[in-house]
Amino acid sequence: MKRLFSIFISICCIVHASAQTYTQTIRGKVIDADSKSEIVGANVVLLNSDSLTGAVTDVNGNFRLEKIPVGRRAVKITSIGYNPAVMGNIIVTSGKEVVLTVELQEKVYTSDVVEVTASGDKTKANNDMTTVSARNFNAEETGRYAGSRGDPSKMVANYAGVSSGNDARNDIIVRGNSPLGVLWRLEGVDIPNPNHFSAQGATGGPISMLNNNVLGNSDFLTGAFPAEYGNKTAAVFDLKLRNGNNEKSEFTGQLGINGIELGAEGPISKKDGSSYLVNYRYSTLEVFNKLGIRFGVSASPEYQDISYKVNVPTKKAGVFQVWGIGGIGKLKLLDSQLKASDWSYISKGQDLIFKSSMGAAGLTHLYFFNPKVSGKLSLSVSATDLDAYIDTLSPGRVAFRDQKNKSTEANFIANYTVTDKINSRHLMKIGATYQTIYFNAYAFKYSTVYSRYIYDLNVKRSTAGLVQSFIHWQFRPSERLMLNAGIHYQIFLLNKTWALEPRLGMRFKLSEKQSLSLAYGMHSQMQPTIYYFYDTYIPATDTYYKSNRKLDLSRSQHAVLEYDFNLLKDFRFKFETYYQYLYNIPVQQNWNSSFSMINVGNALEGIPLVDTLTNKGTGQNYGVEFTIEKFFSKHYYFLLTSSIYDSQYKGKNGVTHSTSYNGGYVANALAGYELAIGQSKNRTLSLDLKYTLAGGNRYTPIDLERSKLAGKAIYDDDLAFTKKYSDYSRFDVKISFKINRKKTSQSLFVVVENIFDTPNILRESYNEQTQSIQKEYQLGLFPYAGYRIEF
Repeated sequence: MKRLFSIFISICCIVHASAQTYTQTIRGKVIDADSKSEIVGANVVLLNSDSLTGAVTDVNGNFRLEKIPVGRRAVKITSIGYNPAVMGNIIVTSGKEVVLTVELQEKVYTSDVVEVTASGDKTKANNDMTTVSARNFNAEETGRYAGSRGDPSKMVANYAGVSSGNDARNDIIVRGNSPLGVLWRLEGVDIPNPNHFSAQGATGGPISMLNNNVLGNSDFLTGAFPAEYGNKTAAVFDLKLRNGNNEKSEFTGQLGINGIELGAEGPISKKDGSSYLVNYRYSTLEVFNKLGIRFGVSASPEYQDISYKVNVPTKKAGVFQVWGIGGIGKLKLLDSQLKASDWSYISKGQDLIFKSSMGAAGLTHLYFFNPKVSGKLSLSVSATDLDAYIDTLSPGRVAFRDQKNKSTEANFIANYTVTDKINSRHLMKIGATYQTIYFNAYAFKYSTVYSRYIYDLNVKRSTAGLVQSFIHWQFRPSERLMLNAGIHYQIFLLNKTWALEPRLGMRFKLSEKQSLSLAYGMHSQMQPTIYYFYDTYIPATDTYYKSNRKLDLSRSQHAVLEYDFNLLKDFRFKFETYYQYLYNIPVQQNWNSSFSMINVGNALEGIPLVDTLTNKGTGQNYGVEFTIEKFFSKHYYFLLTSSIYDSQYKGKNGVTHSTSYNGGYVANALAGYELAIGQSKNRTLSLDLKYTLAGGNRYTPIDLERSKLAGKAIYDDDLAFTKKYSDYSRFDVKISFKINRKKTSQSLFVVVENIFDTPNILRESYNEQTQSIQKEYQLGLFPYAGYRIEF
């Protein structure tokens, strides 16, 4: 670690000081927040400048500000009939133009006048239909916070109500819900889990495929979400890819913990404004093992991924876009390389080979029938593939195939959505989606009882359909009051299970700086596809049947109350309290056990396959959340979040248990300071800190005596999740240095995660050789560095 810091300081010290001030261009488009149509004649002014610098949008809503000094800048946008807006913390570098999309909200004229501040809400979601529990984030935030590693999932774990399951993966637990309840949406289309080395049906993984170099402004929602989101009960990632630069070619290179990255963007045709954006990443972590840095596993994961977007606007036919994301990975966990400190993904005497891939691609067409009515068609295809097997090693090191899992799930989706801004008070949105699910899989394991292989999955090219539709109406009778109402409908055609879900929301501005919001929503979701196709073995007849085929949707009801107070300029206080009731949760039908699908989704080994389930389980989550935030200004920021919550459920045994996610509380403290240095302020030095304190993981204790007799771990089901590990504590530090040259900008950073090497228990496991219970720990002290260049 000392060597990494020495290298960092040395590079900073040898940088040649320059008195020349470098500049860059800020340009973009101003559109109506509801209809998304261009606003002509809007005024765009650079704030805090020695000289007046401004522009007026043209007939296409475009503006351009040239020769803007590098650094953090802010612009103010005004237009007659619209509430003004300020976009602050715009990072201007010499290596890349800044291209913005600014949305303005049309004023509602009544006798009840409220003065709307120009700065607005810096966390306001892109989706104007949201009422509560929603926040906008951008690529700069995913890269800024210490310990986030450029991963959106790890970044949002800093927000109130969100916690991370463990350091090895990026699964997120939102308000006590399983990670399986998280919806991933990209460019308006639901996509599979965008993570490397993830099991079928999971929503997280060790390494994200999402690259913050290509992400645009995106939304994260944690409860009572609008009617357009369906088939999930916990949270929503509504992600956008930014458009490439349509005037000049630009390139990005990056080297860090996530891999070696190369990015390019530029115009396809400057005449029509079309552009492309592509980013490729390749990584192998073998170099860290050679440096003596271990990730807690006896393996060197290899992976690569790509993200791209093509944007083609036309004069009369609308806007066409082609986008995609995909990745492949391979992981070997071999007993011959297992060390005592490694996590026990596999048992002693076993070798595991794990291959996974995921891809999603789509075509969208946005067409304006008139400035107030638009239609958007989205066609997409996505797929995930898993190929994993475990070999048991004999004393003579001869491999025997113990189990195998090979599965492919594909989705073909067509969606059409119409948005109608009737006037400044009324906004309507209607949409429908048809999805064909293709599933092909076989999974077996060797049974010592029957001395043969027993199948869990044996599916050959099966298909199923999912239909979703929604209608959403927003009514703003005045600037003080906003009402949202909608209905979402979905039906799973495989077994004809369906749900009709009302969504309601209200926001009332108590004053210029305060607002009170209330929202309710019913939300349902399918089970992971693999559960519907699970094969139950009948020894007497040597046959199988699909015991989970008739499983119903899991259902929940959300209620959220929110109070928002902008204390001072750039300061915000937010309080939320919520209650969620879950029902129709799958539990075991033939056993009075504690099992519930509520607790599935965060295990290191992936999703367990369980047969003969019935929808008789229930659960509840409730809590309070606090956020105090100072947005970046005057060189610094801080973010303080805390959540106090309770998460409970009932399995088939009828006993009320804590869920596996019921840590009770989580608190985060983040802060950062940025200093411009040098005569011309072309260089910046930044320090970012993060501290997390959370309740320890819940667990079911191992019955040691029964485990010794069985030769494997036997858990005491009567004590399910009654035990709790010590509280989780971790402190991360990040130091960054940025240099602007005439045509390039370069960044260097050093991060130390868990700088005090605090031992946090991940779980307990049973050691068959020693016949004892051993503790496995989360990530210890972990230093790494990275470099980035833009030109």
